[in-house]
Amino acid sequence: MGMPKLKEYWTVEEYLEFEKTSPVRHEYVDGEIYAMAGESKNHNRIALDLSSIINQRLAGSRCEAFIEDIKVRVSPSLYYYPDVVVACAPDTVVEDEDDYVIDDPVLIVEVLSKSTARTDRIEKLREYKNLPNLREYVIASQFNVQVEVYRRQNAGEDWTKQIYSDLQSEIHFDSIGVAVSLEEIYRRVRFPENILEAEREDK
Repeated sequence: MGMPKLKEYWTVEEYLEFEKTSPVRHEYVDGEIYAMAGESKNHNRIALDLSSIINQRLAGSRCEAFIEDIKVRVSPSLYYYPDVVVACAPDTVVEDEDDYVIDDPVLIVEVLSKSTARTDRIEKLREYKNLPNLREYVIASQFNVQVEVYRRQNAGEDWTKQIYSDLQSEIHFDSIGVAVSLEEIYRRVRFPENILEAEREDK
């Protein structure tokens, strides 16, 4: 998150209307809005590739991946912009569905940045766990090959954490029945000091 806007308090309605025309995205937290920082090429590569892979493997299903410009309503006073979010269409048409907001994601991905590491691992982890239908929360590093997956157990309050750091490892997203290897996620990422090549040579 960046610094809050100068306006002291925003209603949800003001925020949602403002975001439709704002050239900069903002997250909304208890009446304050925070400008989203610009992201690196590696950040974009991970988010775009992962969302594209997921969408290809979800072809023909009720579920769909979205990136960047789609907000998640975490609570009535909290709106975040995940890097990737997957939602599944309900069996019946929702008349008042908001084209800019998702209420019931099943999978959320954040790509780790230096400025967002604490927020992604603490605040967002805590708040995302309150979403009743969310089954997996994923944090992907852009600085090394590492993906953290938090999984809800049996639709309850218990969550497990698993860390993947082997390029040959495959992550199975139980929430959507899709498997993705780390090599697919990081195939376009350009690390300093040839980290990917070193990883491959160690195998």
